[in-house]
Amino acid sequence: MKTETKLLPSIQIQAAVALMLIQLVHKIVREIPGAIKMGGPGAIGVSFFACLLAIGILLILLKNKWGLILGMIDGVFMIFQPILIHIILAHPDQNGIWWYPIFPWTQAILIIYFCRLAWKNRQ
Repeated sequence: MKTETKLLPSIQIQAAVALMLIQLVHKIVREIPGAIKMGGPGAIGVSFFACLLAIGILLILLKNKWGLILGMIDGVFMIFQPILIHIILAHPDQNGIWWYPIFPWTQAILIIYFCRLAWKNRQ
């Protein structure tokens, strides 16, 4: 039984990877097409952070601590992204829902939390 647990990453790592994967899919399915439709440099920025997430996930799975750092960087960006897009640049949400930023903020806080927790508990 002990050898099986050695093969699996810690629950904190699993949670961080799962949240990062959910955010990566969200960026591919919703944010990148929305940024392209909006025009401007946003498509490049969102694509850049999607690549950071993909690289971060890969590094975490390869047991490299830099993947956790990339996850935290993306989490911080996710907190400021709705503020930049919807408040500073005054672009309304694609769905016209004013409270939509609550979802990326929740994801961002969870990604930062579990990446930090995994960082503290890594062996």
